[in-house]
Amino acid sequence: MADAAPAPPSPNDYSDLLQTNNSDAFAFSDTEKLALDLYDQLRELELQRSLLQAQEGGTYRLHAAHVPNVSALSDDVLEEQLMVAEREAMEAKAEYELRNRISHNVLVMDPVLKAVHGGESAEYAEKRILPLIGENDVVSMLHGTLAERLAYLTHALSDAERGNLAAKTKNNELSQTLLALAEEVKAQSIEDIESPRLRNQVESIEKEVKELRRRSKTLKGLISGAIVGSGINWAEDEELCELVLDDEDD
Repeated sequence: MADAAPAPPSPNDYSDLLQTNNSDAFAFSDTEKLALDLYDQLRELELQRSLLQAQEGGTYRLHAAHVPNVSALSDDVLEEQLMVAEREAMEAKAEYELRNRISHNVLVMDPVLKAVHGGESAEYAEKRILPLIGENDVVSMLHGTLAERLAYLTHALSDAERGNLAAKTKNNELSQTLLALAEEVKAQSIEDIESPRLRNQVESIEKEVKELRRRSKTLKGLISGAIVGSGINWAEDEELCELVLDDEDD
C-alpha cells in the first residue's frame, strides 16, 4: 500500500521562518549575560536618579517660597504643587527615556553596521550576530505583511458589518410595512385583494423582503468568512461567535 501523499503546506504556516538553526543555536555566554544584567541595572539607577533630581527641584522651590512646613499650605496650593511635581517627574522620565533610546540605538547600530559591512575585519562577536540580522529582517517583513493583512480584513469586516446593519434596518422597516398591510387585508391572500394597486404593492414588498433576506444571508456569510480567515480567536468573543455561528432560517 502506497504511503499517503504529504499534506500541502499551509500558506499561514510561518514556523520555518520563526524557528531556525541560527536563532535556536544562539546563546549568550555567562560574561555576556552578566554584562546585560549590569546594563539593565545601570539604566534603572539612571532613571531613579532623574526622578530624584526632579523631586529635589520641587523641594527647593518650596523652601524658596518660605514654606517650612508642607502642612501650612492650603489644599489648593498643595494640589498645585503636586501637579507641578508630577509634571516635572513625567518630564524627567521622558527626558531619560529619550536619552536612553538615543544611546541604545547607538550601541545597537554600531555592531550591526560592523557585522554587515565589516567583512573579514569584523570581530567574532559581530560575526555571531550576522545570521540573526538576516533573520530579523525576514521576521520584520513577515510582521509587515501580517499587519497589512490584518488591516485589510479589519476594514472588510467593518464594511460588511455596516452593510449587514443597513440591510437589517431596511428589512425591519419592510417587515413593519408588510405587517401593517397584512393587518389591513386580514386573512385575504394576494389573489383575493380586489384593488390592483394594493395587490401590486403587496407583491412588490414581498419581493423586496425576499431579496433583502438573500442579501442579508450573503453578508453574514462574508462576515463569517472574514472573521474565520483573519485568525482571530472568535470562539472566545460572544459577539464574533454569534456572527460566525448565526444561521438565520429563510
